[in-house]
Amino acid sequence: GLLRCIGASRRQVMGAVLRTAALTGLIGSILGAGLGAGAAVALIRAGVIEDLGADQLTITPLSLVVTIAVGTLVTLIAVLLPARRASRVSPLVAITGQTTGAKQAGRARRWAAVAGAVIALAGTVVTVMGATGQEPYLVAGGGVVVALGILLTLSLLVSGAVSLIGRLGDAERRPILHLAARNLERNPGRSAASAATLFVCALVGSTLFVGLFSFTSSFQNIVNQASPTDITIFGVTPQTDAAALTSTIRAVDGVQDTVLVPSLDLTQTVDGRTRPIDVLSVDTAAIAPVVHSTEEFEGLDNNTLIVGALYDIPDGAAVTLTGPAGSTTLTARVRSNFAAAVITPAAAERLTGGAPTDAMMWVRTTGNGSSQGVEDAVRQAVRGQELMVVGSAQGRDAFVNLLHRTVLTVCLVMAAALIISLSGLANTTDISVLERTREIGVLRATGTTRPQIRRLITTEAALLALVGGVLGIIVGTALGKVGLAALGNNFGIEVALPWLPLAGLLAVTLLIGVAASLRPAGRAAAVTPITALAAD
Repeated sequence: GLLRCIGASRRQVMGAVLRTAALTGLIGSILGAGLGAGAAVALIRAGVIEDLGADQLTITPLSLVVTIAVGTLVTLIAVLLPARRASRVSPLVAITGQTTGAKQAGRARRWAAVAGAVIALAGTVVTVMGATGQEPYLVAGGGVVVALGILLTLSLLVSGAVSLIGRLGDAERRPILHLAARNLERNPGRSAASAATLFVCALVGSTLFVGLFSFTSSFQNIVNQASPTDITIFGVTPQTDAAALTSTIRAVDGVQDTVLVPSLDLTQTVDGRTRPIDVLSVDTAAIAPVVHSTEEFEGLDNNTLIVGALYDIPDGAAVTLTGPAGSTTLTARVRSNFAAAVITPAAAERLTGGAPTDAMMWVRTTGNGSSQGVEDAVRQAVRGQELMVVGSAQGRDAFVNLLHRTVLTVCLVMAAALIISLSGLANTTDISVLERTREIGVLRATGTTRPQIRRLITTEAALLALVGGVLGIIVGTALGKVGLAALGNNFGIEVALPWLPLAGLLAVTLLIGVAASLRPAGRAAAVTPITALAAD
């Protein structure tokens, strides 16, 4: 206002704000790029990341320039709206000390909230359509629109939630909580801006947690369907002493049970095309103690051929199988996650006439089948015989390790985002304390103690963190569930809500809010009544 009063134009005021933002963004981006590159060099050279050595380190000048440019540009974009507001400040502020436009700002927030509600509703419709049509990209786009709409309505949402908490906090029994809620409700714009970062962090974190934990919980079922056995021994011929082999394998420590599954070399004829096919003769009652899941074998009878999608046989097609003793026509039933072709022993009898055939042995181990040691022991037990041992432990372990690394990466990214949130919330709380110096002085002059002032500021930050965190977790969990619903039928993913990690995320959000308020609360408590009352 003083600059405008002495003749500065609106363009000059706006230019001053933008220059300050550009300089701040440039310095911060240079420092961030330098520290980030240095940390990456130290991490890679330390050998902590497996299969990544110092000779593979690549830091190009272009990547650093792009990082600095993007950081500076983002800072400028973030400042455009405040710079525009600064250019519209009236010169009368320098004389009266009173800002104008509070009513206009209130109306603008209400219109923004209405627009946000409409946008959020449209995003919800798009998200539901994507989930119904099994379109993950449509769900992702709708989720982004929902988040943007809620951000526009955040000022009213935060005000409403804080007002409700204020009513619960009786002025006589909980004066600090009541006053904190009233202070936040009085400045909805700043309250929404403070809660926005924590809302976004909680939204993204809860969405990722729901997705990752659902993948983890569904992984075992998917593996069991694709590979129902822990260990498979190939090469069992009619000349193999099956009884001795069974006794040897069952004697291995960690082996729970075994079963022999005959393997037939046949020819298939589908729609006039003939080609060879390997078919297993499966007795569902006999394999039940060995396999992890019999779901893929449901519907198997003497007139049915169950095959995986990789066999390129249409579901419901009539398949003629031909063996040494004759032919039989069966109806194909395709299982998307299956990797074999199976028939019943009665159907196999019609094709082989009861003649001995090659076979394989399915082995069930104790635990979840991820023990590499049992596989090695089985290989050692059949050493010297013309048998091949194939296990699923290595694949299970690799996938589990990948999931663990992904969870760790997500946690690190979330930690960085929360640290940024802490910094932003601390800054806005500092500004709030600075602008309320006279108010704090009045509280001190009327008998409010310094610990009570600290609790007031800390309570305000905790309320913002609570509201932002709860809203973010609710929206993020809903978006995560809808996104998984769009993938569920295609990949067999079942939604699992990780209640403990979500509760931990909310607790961390509250901790960030409290931690961000410690320094401003200390400054507020240090204000003396005389200094505050004498401030202009």
